[in-house]
Amino acid sequence: MKLQIQGPTSRYWAALGVLLLLLAWQIAAQRLGSLLMATPWQTLQALVQLLGSGEEFHQHGEFHQHGLVTLGRIGLGVSLGCTLGFCLGVLAGLDARLRGLLEPLRWLLMAIPPVVVVVLAMLWFGLGSAMVVFISVLMLAPGMYVNTVKGMLLVDRGLVEMAHVYRLGSWQRLRYLYVPALAAPLTAALLIAACGGVRLVVMAEVLGADSGVGFALANARSTFDSAGLYAWTLLLLLLVAGLEFSLLQPLQRYLSRWQVAAHA
Repeated sequence: MKLQIQGPTSRYWAALGVLLLLLAWQIAAQRLGSLLMATPWQTLQALVQLLGSGEEFHQHGEFHQHGLVTLGRIGLGVSLGCTLGFCLGVLAGLDARLRGLLEPLRWLLMAIPPVVVVVLAMLWFGLGSAMVVFISVLMLAPGMYVNTVKGMLLVDRGLVEMAHVYRLGSWQRLRYLYVPALAAPLTAALLIAACGGVRLVVMAEVLGADSGVGFALANARSTFDSAGLYAWTLLLLLLVAGLEFSLLQPLQRYLSRWQVAAHA
């Protein structure tokens, strides 16, 4: 029997949830006024302008100028942060001494407020992509590290001893023993890292960057462009949805394929 993760009923309820959010947005915008909150239709019009081409692109071009910059920063920051956290987590899961050595640094990075890291990174790197990527890596790596270590420690000790008895190499043990056990925590950590990476990058751009979506959001706020502000926010939501459905969910299905086959 195959597992059915998501059926038509859940999709219908999700669609209903979206409609309710849009309705609540419309009501709130009518009560607050267009200066404080743009309506969904006004936001959609501003979004079309952001994605415009031709003469409109040369005049505005905000999406091509800022959106692609932010997308590149998110991709680089999330990939480097997750790779660093995963590699350190695997090594710490295999060596208790390294795990104890990294524990104070892990606690420090997870306890310090991100805004403090932003201020320090601005002093060290100035404005630009280096500062934004550094913040993303520093803030995202601990979450991936913690999930990887916990997954490594939950591997059946009997299977680990069997791998040693049969003299499996390090790569074989990682591929056939640890990666299947890490599938669930890794996919959850990747989803959290992708969403958190978007928030971190935009926050860093708002506070101290000279380009990107956060920079555009700061400009829209300073000019009281409510529709533009909500249009950029909608673009970020679409970006997160695109990352989840086009990259993270296929990766989750790939990593968890052995679990589905076991229940088939």
